[in-house]
Amino acid sequence: MSIVTQSEFSQSASVQVKETVPRQRLLCHCLNVSHEEVQQCISDTSAESVHEVMRGCGAGKGCTACHCRIKDLLAGQCDDCGESKRRCLCAVAVG
Repeated sequence: MSIVTQSEFSQSASVQVKETVPRQRLLCHCLNVSHEEVQQCISDTSAESVHEVMRGCGAGKGCTACHCRIKDLLAGQCDDCGESKRRCLCAVAVG
């Protein structure tokens, strides 16, 4: 059994952590495709379906759990609330 002394603790506590590049938000965890990559694929290829996104950048080819997030990106954002047009309730509240 080892005992940590105060000096060992203070030495280990003074270790500096390197700054890292900000992590990208992954949209497709199976294939490590980021949210930004999918958005770029939609813009570059004018994709209109999940299958077109799958062909364009590979996102969605694994477990398919990200298909709903891809559909949200394909629908675009509401100008009023910024939410996906698939999930936005602004039009429901007005109508």
